[in-house]
Amino acid sequence: MPRSSHTIHTDSRRASQDLSRTAAEYQATVLRLVRRLIAGQCPPDRVHAIRTHCRRLQALLELCGDDERALVIAQSVRRLSKLRALQVFHQYLRKIEAPQADVDALDAWIVQREQKLRHTQAYQQIEQAVWKHALPTNTHLNHSLKDKLDVLCHVHEKKLAGLISAASEKPRRKRLHALRLALKTIRYQTEWLPGRRGPKQALVKRIKRVQAVLGRYEEMADFRRWGKELDLTVRARIQKDWKRARKRARAVPAELTWLVDAMASGHVWIGIDEKTTLLGRHGVRTH
Repeated sequence: MPRSSHTIHTDSRRASQDLSRTAAEYQATVLRLVRRLIAGQCPPDRVHAIRTHCRRLQALLELCGDDERALVIAQSVRRLSKLRALQVFHQYLRKIEAPQADVDALDAWIVQREQKLRHTQAYQQIEQAVWKHALPTNTHLNHSLKDKLDVLCHVHEKKLAGLISAASEKPRRKRLHALRLALKTIRYQTEWLPGRRGPKQALVKRIKRVQAVLGRYEEMADFRRWGKELDLTVRARIQKDWKRARKRARAVPAELTWLVDAMASGHVWIGIDEKTTLLGRHGVRTH
């Protein structure tokens, strides 16, 4: 079974077998991790693994047309978003060597959040959702997948173009966050689908770099607000890092035309025809 830090790798094996097996492994991993949350504490790596695995399962469900199941998983795992963000904030404070008083103030908030999740039985609700809804109802991919992927590529291309246009005109936080979520979906669906390893890994790696820039801005925006709420002594440092992250994030939309072009080409993904490359004849450039 793959470790939580590993990405999904799909080779030239039969697509339906690979999807079924990997999805079941991810479901089992999430259930095991959630049960550990129910039984004990909530370390950051465990919370992160649960959210990442669930997002990948959500992407597969959407790929297979199980939109209702995907929504259930998305709504379920969203309960962990605030806790995960607070845990990342804790790591950030440690990294910048914030005073212990600042760290203690945040630790108290994290404990409060964990208690709320237990009181509302959030972990049990996630467990039930993953147990009942995480697996696609139909993973038998056949030749109709090619037509489906063509449509999906067009949908992603149209959505990306709109998000990029809006974010370029007014690069506000919500617009950049929406762009980040769209990129995440494309990345996870790319990981699920078969394709030649080199071009596929190049595409995923490039999307992850963009996600990291946008994600950093989203994190720093939260940190900036929470620093004020907690009256932390390191607010000036947080403000400085937030401005730097905002500047980098606002430059992203203008640099994403390569992905829109790749989607528009119709060669980003492949179906059952393993002779077709993931990104078309020329692959993807990483620079």
